[in-house]
Amino acid sequence: MEKTQCESTFCEHYKPLLVEEIALVENPADLHNGKCSVIGTLACTDNRLVSLRVPDLPSEMQLPDGACSVELCFNIYCGITPRGKHVEVTGILKLRNTSTGVTTDSGNLRSTLLCTGEEEFKQQDAEVSSIYIPYIEVHHIRTIAHARELISCNLELRKLNLLNMIEH
Repeated sequence: MEKTQCESTFCEHYKPLLVEEIALVENPADLHNGKCSVIGTLACTDNRLVSLRVPDLPSEMQLPDGACSVELCFNIYCGITPRGKHVEVTGILKLRNTSTGVTTDSGNLRSTLLCTGEEEFKQQDAEVSSIYIPYIEVHHIRTIAHARELISCNLELRKLNLLNMIEH
């Protein structure tokens, strides 16, 4: 079956993302669609994954520990939650409508926006940033001993993949 421009592919592998990529996205429709793997600190007091400073980045690009966070949903998770520890969280990146509580994902949101008329698209596109909050529906949590180094390795792999794509 041929895909239309209104459809979006769901990512079936756990793509490594940064907390900042989720928390600081300008438009929720631009978020990753599907499974993800995110490293950070599991908050002590609420269900949030907090960002870690990445020392390998240039100093002008570094944010301090705890500068950003992403909400976690434990509805289907049946494991230990090592609060206050550096962890890798795997799950599905979703969006919650703050007015209705209805959940969706960026692929469905993107499809909805792309399949509307131009005027309706402009109006809805401007509204989605204030309406939808991203969160991760947690599948698994594992404690990480060298979290910052693993984040740096993931970024390096991403850079190498990008360079490889550009060369081909």
